Amino acid sequence: MVCEWICEHWIISSVTALSFLVFIVRILTPRKRKSVPDNVVLLYSFPRATFAPNASPFVLKMETYLRMAKIPYETDGSVVFGKKDKIPWITLNNEDIADSYFGIEHINKHFNVDLDHKLTPQQRATSRLLEKTMEENTFWATIVHDRLFDYFDESMTLHKVSTLFKLYFKYYYKPLIEKYRWGHGIGRHSSEEIRHIGATDLRAMSAMLGEKQYFMGDEPTRVDATMFGFLCLHIFGMPAEASCHKLLTSELQNLVQYVYRMKEKFWPDWDSYVVNPDKKEN
Repeated sequence: MVCEWICEHWIISSVTALSFLVFIVRILTPRKRKSVPDNVVLLYSFPRATFAPNASPFVLKMETYLRMAKIPYETDGSVVFGKKDKIPWITLNNEDIADSYFGIEHINKHFNVDLDHKLTPQQRATSRLLEKTMEENTFWATIVHDRLFDYFDESMTLHKVSTLFKLYFKYYYKPLIEKYRWGHGIGRHSSEEIRHIGATDLRAMSAMLGEKQYFMGDEPTRVDATMFGFLCLHIFGMPAEASCHKLLTSELQNLVQYVYRMKEKFWPDWDSYVVNPDKKEN
């Protein structure tokens, strides 16, 4: 018992020290920017994943939007955090814009793009509420909860995470996210209650989609970039045992069909952006 306690705390201390060292190195290491032509968006993201073009729904949201709006872009997957210490963020003509929401706003203004131009004010409001529900509630109750808590080991296997990084996620990242979850409020519930919240959200989204091709009708709009970015990871980026994955594939088939429809339309080259651990990133 004592040996187990010592071993576990040694691991925690080592991983914490390593994380601090990585943080210091990241601060002190000069960041050489990737050069792109004028009017080309540079999207800073995480590296390509083994099951989808990215493991982050926010990155997938941003990259999908760029494709939907036909904006020229390149990616930098070297894990460079923006001024708000978040990923994704973009650079456009040497101007840095942090956060996917403000990135899309800036792109719309710069390129004079509005994928919602045919929507009524009420539809725009519905889109906003749907997007924020997914990002600020459903995400925490499904992707975060299943990946890091209910199905941690299975998720690490799916993501093909190395032993060292698994220790990092287990002893440093998970406790950090647990604090965020507590502050958010979702972490104050039991695992069963969190799964219920996520399932209720997903069923509501399925009802809102109904038999439509896209969430606002026959044509894709801005909200579809968000919904696809998150829902596709419920299907491709979650262990088969995960509750949110099972709910979509067994009951909410219209959401599954929607994901494949978006994937076919905006990611015909999907397979070329999905890598294995021995393959270099595109």
